[in-house]
This record gives sequence, structure tokens and C-alpha cells, in this order.
Amino acid sequence: MIHSFQALIASIKGEEPKRLAIVNPKQKYLFELINDAEKMGWIEPVIYQNDSPEEAAKSAVIDTANGENDFLMKGDIKTATLLKIVLDKSLGLNIDQTLTHIAVVESPKYHKLMLFTDGGIHPILYPEIIHSMIENGLTLCTSFGNLHPNIALLSLVEKVTDKIPETILADETVRHFSQDKRMNIEGPIALDVALSKMASKAKGINSSIAGETDLFVGPSITTTNFVVKALMSIGQSKGGGIIIGAKVPIVLLSRSDSKKSKLHSMALGLNLLKGKT
Repeated sequence: MIHSFQALIASIKGEEPKRLAIVNPKQKYLFELINDAEKMGWIEPVIYQNDSPEEAAKSAVIDTANGENDFLMKGDIKTATLLKIVLDKSLGLNIDQTLTHIAVVESPKYHKLMLFTDGGIHPILYPEIIHSMIENGLTLCTSFGNLHPNIALLSLVEKVTDKIPETILADETVRHFSQDKRMNIEGPIALDVALSKMASKAKGINSSIAGETDLFVGPSITTTNFVVKALMSIGQSKGGGIIIGAKVPIVLLSRSDSKKSKLHSMALGLNLLKGKT
């Protein structure tokens, strides 16, 4: 099972390089990243550039949908613009699944990789979106060799109350998946309990996933984004991220990401493609 980025990178060693469609790269750091990944034998880059970022994205999406590329990476194009084109059913990458972003974090204070969703795409959450976040999270967990992950529906408190709507949504979600043997899911559950058996005992909460959580489902895009950024900026953590739900994985980079984080994001996509030709 993959518990670190070092293990993730080792898992893709020896795989055939995958064709990566990069949409409208212009900045130096993108070309340096592409060059490094190519030298490591990870990718065969296919660059799509156009004065119109939309046209570059359309060309990349059409070619990728037709099997000419294995996965997709955002270059210098707005995220909303790229995803709108990815979701255009006439272009072929939309497979009627909801796209969700998963941030993967390796902390020196936690014994395995933490998956956080969704801090990048959905500003409003409702049951169907939450279900897709979990399904896509399961896909990524499976690629790590984790066939029965622990999933936490995060909230401020563990008590279900209409004063905190996220607790109701978490409770409904747990009920929805209660008979699903693919996972161990709990919620609403506070972050400290999800991360620590000691916190669980101190608060008198009976939890089978406390201190062993794999997938953390945030109560809002802002909360999830803030938690991940805090871990990355002052928590001495390593990270990466991937979008799942289209026909192929989509690598979504931020300019503020470190070079290692960018490579980790690419490795996440490659791991999902492992064994595919």
C-alpha cells in the first residue's frame, strides 16, 4: 500500500511514459516541470498552444478523448475555462460523472497519506456532489492499494443539529453509504477526532476511524482549501492534487505550488494510469 510520496513515485518506476496533453503552457516553471518529467521517463509531452486558450483546450480535450493522449494538465488557462470545456459532452471527455478535486497531503505528524476533498471545484455542496466526492476518493484510494479506506465527513461537532447544516448532510451521507462494504465511513466528525485516537477518547467519542482516517471530506470548499494550505505552508507537509471524474485524470497546478508538489500531482495522475496502454 502507498503511504508516502516516495512510495508513490517508486510505484510508477518502470512504467511506459504516458502522453500528457498540456493546455497552453507559457510560463517558465511549466516548461521546466515538463522537461524534468520527460527526463525521468514519466511522460511524452504534447503541448497545445493557441492565442485563444479556449481553442487550445478544445484541441487538447478532443485529442485526449480520441485516445491520442493519456491524461491532461492545466497550463496558462483559467481553471473554470478548462473545466467548462472538459465538461462539454460533445467533445468526449465528459463521461457523466461529477468532477472533483482531491488534495493528497503527507504530513510528518501523520503515519499515512491524507486525502482531502473538495477544495478546488464545488462552492456549494449537496448530497449528489458529496457522493461523487466519495466515489472519486475511493478511486484514488484503490490506486494506492487501499481497498477499504476510512472516510470522515468533517464537521465542527459530532452532534447532528439543524443549527449546523453540515452535520445534517454528513449524517445523511453516512446513512446513504451505511451498507457499502468498500469503506468505513463516519460523520459528522470533527477534524481532531478524525486525526487522533487521543482526541476521540478525551471527548468520549466512540470512533473506529479516529487516528486512522484516509479520506477527509470537508464541509465546504473554503474549509478544505484552508486546511490543505495550512498544512502545506506552515505544517511542513508535502502535497499534490488531481481531478477525477472525467475520462482521464486531470492535473491541476497552482503557481504557488512547490516544484515537488507539481511533480507529486503528475505522479498521482500517472499512478491512476498504471498498467494502462
